[in-house]
Amino acid sequence: MSGRERIRLTFYSDAEYFGGAEGYLVLLARHLDLRDFDLSAVLPAAGAILEQKLAPVPVAVHHLPRPGFRWMPKLPEMIRTFRRLAGDVLHLNLPSAYDAGVSSVAWAARQAGYRRVVSTEHLPMHGRKYRKFPAKCLFSHWIDSVVTVAEANRIYLTRDHGIPGEKVRVIPNGVEDTAPYTSEERGRLRASWGVRGDELAVGIVGRLTRRKGHHHLLSALARMPDSPPFRLIVVGDGEEEATLQEQARSLGLAGRIVWLGACADAPRLMRAFDLFTLPSSVEAMPLTILEAMAAGLPVVATAVFGVPEVVVEGQTGLLVPPENEEILGAALGRLLGAQELRREMGGRARRRYEERFTAEKMAQATAAVYRGEEAPAGSLHAA
Repeated sequence: MSGRERIRLTFYSDAEYFGGAEGYLVLLARHLDLRDFDLSAVLPAAGAILEQKLAPVPVAVHHLPRPGFRWMPKLPEMIRTFRRLAGDVLHLNLPSAYDAGVSSVAWAARQAGYRRVVSTEHLPMHGRKYRKFPAKCLFSHWIDSVVTVAEANRIYLTRDHGIPGEKVRVIPNGVEDTAPYTSEERGRLRASWGVRGDELAVGIVGRLTRRKGHHHLLSALARMPDSPPFRLIVVGDGEEEATLQEQARSLGLAGRIVWLGACADAPRLMRAFDLFTLPSSVEAMPLTILEAMAAGLPVVATAVFGVPEVVVEGQTGLLVPPENEEILGAALGRLLGAQELRREMGGRARRRYEERFTAEKMAQATAAVYRGEEAPAGSLHAA
């Protein structure tokens, strides 16, 4: 035993999809010191992917309907569920002004006897829903600490969400490391994508949604010269897939793009890329950029919200303005044409990952918040 009091910890998520915020919970579950915690999770029945990914961890899963808009009638059922769990600390994931019953889950847990509620706000820059904002402010009173993944989020929490500044804890995301490929394995994987020996592999990983900026990336690539030759590897699926594939055809890029769909092993696949790009319009601290850094890749990304806290301009990658296809294309072209620069930036990115953005560092800092302690000095932000 670690010598600390054992804490009965409950994760709550009402997400019926699986994205970065849900992956964050999985990483926490996998890297918390389970000598200190008994884990349970309350999820919607439709949240099958998150439940499956939690399955390898000793966590007891319970189901509740998603609160949705009409959350008031569901509060008694929430209280009964939390009372059966008899937990100590609730971790409420992604309680925006439109999810998680506008934080009413925090109140329900406290009524059921939980001593402490911690929440994680991933994207507080999204506009609040004014009809629900008063309720969110009311129920946030029962949240003891609000974890957010980037220093850039702090102003949105205090100014727009009414969270007292003393409750905010900035803990950067962390990701797991992956095993490198042998040169033969890497070559076979690239060949399976159709990448020729003289081509470079530009990778992007993320859901095919508008805010990820794939459409801007395609337009930027269409502006670029044919030399050095490259192939774009697209990992992910989503509602924009057909639209993006049609755009690629219309731009004459279809033969230079590989659409892999969603891949469970995407973090390791990145080790076969030459560089990584993510031209999103909205990001807090994307796990995919951290995974690219762990893979030793230089990154070309948009300088939005928390991204500049991760990518150091000119050192570990290049930052560009959002929705500027000309500058995005120029940045990609600069790295594609400079092998030594890619190698140097990738090496610095890897070291920065090891120093600041491992899953272990994130879990240790979050465990301190569960216990009502300050996280260790230097671990709360990536300044």
